[in-house]
Amino acid sequence: MTDMEQLLAVAKMYYEQGLTQQEIAEKVFLSRSHVSRMLKEARALGIVEIIIRSPFENHVSLEISLAERFGMEKILVAYTENTGPREEFNSVCSMGASYLNSILTNRSVLAVSKGKTVAATIGALKPSKTLPDMRFVQLAGSMESINPDIDEMFILQRVAALYGCDCKRLLVPYLLDDEESKALICRHSATREVLRCRKDVNTFISGVDTMLYWAERMDEKDVHPLMNQGAVGCMWGYFFDINGNIIDTPLYNRMIIPDRSIFQSAQTRICIASDRFKAKAILGALRGGMCNVLITNSKIASQILNLGGPYERSVSGCQPKRETHSDEGYLLLPGSFRQAGPAPGCAGDVQ
Repeated sequence: MTDMEQLLAVAKMYYEQGLTQQEIAEKVFLSRSHVSRMLKEARALGIVEIIIRSPFENHVSLEISLAERFGMEKILVAYTENTGPREEFNSVCSMGASYLNSILTNRSVLAVSKGKTVAATIGALKPSKTLPDMRFVQLAGSMESINPDIDEMFILQRVAALYGCDCKRLLVPYLLDDEESKALICRHSATREVLRCRKDVNTFISGVDTMLYWAERMDEKDVHPLMNQGAVGCMWGYFFDINGNIIDTPLYNRMIIPDRSIFQSAQTRICIASDRFKAKAILGALRGGMCNVLITNSKIASQILNLGGPYERSVSGCQPKRETHSDEGYLLLPGSFRQAGPAPGCAGDVQ
């Protein structure tokens, strides 16, 4: 037996058959220390390659590919190739909590969206210290049709308690019956105080909704026009197509949602998602520049890369799809939103 054949035999006995180094030494009539040196040599020569796979590790190659393709500030991908939905969800939320905790400071003004993924991410936070000067601001109204535990207002209360800081809440509905009701609410002094604080938000973490989510919560007459215009997702109340164009709708005149400029003014815009059926919605958000940080799992990351790259717009940009009722002017440019006029509803009423 040649030296190389003996090296291979020793490696197989240790790594494949599970024998101890002492047992191998007795079999091949060598000392235990000699066997140990042979195993090290097998690794050095590439005969043995050790790969550690953890459900919580970053999938680095996917992170690099997504960051380069979409020009993102940060991509975090949880490795979930051989895991089920629950493990995928927990991995993404754990990663999101670690990242959020690492970037928050006393200068942070944070907003969080509704949703189970954001709620679980906040639930996974383990702050090492309080941040009494940090502020939390509610950007959108509350939805009556969802579990209170995943509503934006209650999530804000929980995270503010964790860090021991102030929380500005909007005690108003997400969607009003008509424009007059919205105007009345926005004139209330308590509401106006919170709306003024929204312009200070420098960090947000948000999920992304599919149109199926909204189809279950809105009238058919409101959903169909959006679907007909190619809507694939919604973030912070704004519906968009797969190319990231915001689709205008009369619904905005009844919704308590932030100014569209939040997608430009907030320095850190985190999108977190773990559901596989959200790939198209996430792609639209990436193409539209609604987020500059994405936290997801490896299955979704692969889906997004397979769907396509950044949407190529003309040099002058393109106008969001809109209906003729609106007089707001917004110009959508690659990777950002440029305001060309007042924002809809409450968001533009209070400066």
